[in-house]
Amino acid sequence: MSASATPSYVFRYFNTPGLGETIRLLLTIANVDWVEENPEWPQEKPNQPFGRLPVLVEKSNDGSSDFVLSESGTIERYIARKYNIIPSNPKEASRQEQLRDQMADIIVASNGVKSGNEEAKAKFNELSAKIKEVITKSLKDNGNNGHFTGDKLTYIDILIYSCFKGLIGFSKTYTPEYVEVFNGMITPEIAKLISTVNAEPKFQERLAKDKEYFPFLA
Repeated sequence: MSASATPSYVFRYFNTPGLGETIRLLLTIANVDWVEENPEWPQEKPNQPFGRLPVLVEKSNDGSSDFVLSESGTIERYIARKYNIIPSNPKEASRQEQLRDQMADIIVASNGVKSGNEEAKAKFNELSAKIKEVITKSLKDNGNNGHFTGDKLTYIDILIYSCFKGLIGFSKTYTPEYVEVFNGMITPEIAKLISTVNAEPKFQERLAKDKEYFPFLA
């Protein structure tokens, strides 16, 4: 593909890590031309495909219609597949996508922790214990080299990083008393993955302040 035919992207989301951080990092490591828009909300709500964010717009170079995607998981998978940031082996790719869905469950369950609902907190504790176990075992099985699979950054490394950043960041802002709950999910193996992602040269400008989320990066 020639430089003139390389797609450029517009990424629409709120000015917060949230559901957008994985997408930002995927676009960054893909080394594509992209810009971010932070729409006025709720004024711009009716102008989004499903009335919600994030939204990715792939700009047309040939005058045809732009390609527009909504839903964070769909956008992540599209970028990861298009730019080979996810393993080509279907089984390995499926393991990463499976874990992505589990991390989404953790984020939903975390809302119960913040609300103080005891049943929701119990559910969160159950899910977080299992996901810590699964991620930590996978990292150990891969030689504890800071990657979920292989020896280079892939989709799931970036997603795990972003999910922990989002959980801790949201708690720091809204329910500081729960920051330690989410910090407690970070085993030494997961901490190494976070440090590995943070050290990626392409991410240096974007992640310069992330020691605020992960003090062990300082």
